[in-house]
Amino acid sequence: MKKLKKRFEGEVKPLVDKQPFYMVVVEDSHNSPKVKHLVYADAFEEALRLSKKENKKAYVVLAITQVEQIPNITNFDIYE
Repeated sequence: MKKLKKRFEGEVKPLVDKQPFYMVVVEDSHNSPKVKHLVYADAFEEALRLSKKENKKAYVVLAITQVEQIPNITNFDIYE
């Protein structure tokens, strides 16, 4: 039986030592958020604008966790 390999080699940590930021997500949108807002009021204004433009719900989300991949190519067997 083959041994299962880890799919994630990295670290997950809370954003305690960095400035929090906000992003706007539009419901049922195929576009991912692109702008980081450092001030909630700016993100709120953007959510209002996008909600009106797209005629959909928009959400202001706060980043709370950072996930960082650490490349380690020794984890992959190319002959499997």
